[in-house]
Amino acid sequence: MADEATRKAVSEIPLLKTNSGPRDKELWVQRLREEYLALIKYVENNKAADNDWFRLESNKEGTRWFGKCWYIHELLKYEFDMEFDVRYFEFHYI
Repeated sequence: MADEATRKAVSEIPLLKTNSGPRDKELWVQRLREEYLALIKYVENNKAADNDWFRLESNKEGTRWFGKCWYIHELLKYEFDMEFDVRYFEFHYI
């Protein structure tokens, strides 16, 4: 189960309502907009709480995301590159 701090953080982020993937053209644009709005709000909340720990951006289509994340431990900053692709899978029931 999630702790209270996690529940609070999630409740402050706009919900994603559009169920679509990159192949859905028009709906994907709406979903991507929702993703960006949620991400922007999450970053704003983190900065306000002095909890800034990543930078993330995507290609124009919103299918490839990349950036950096970091962690500071005992006054040493550990920085990591991150990259992921958004894929669209179709399931067929037999």
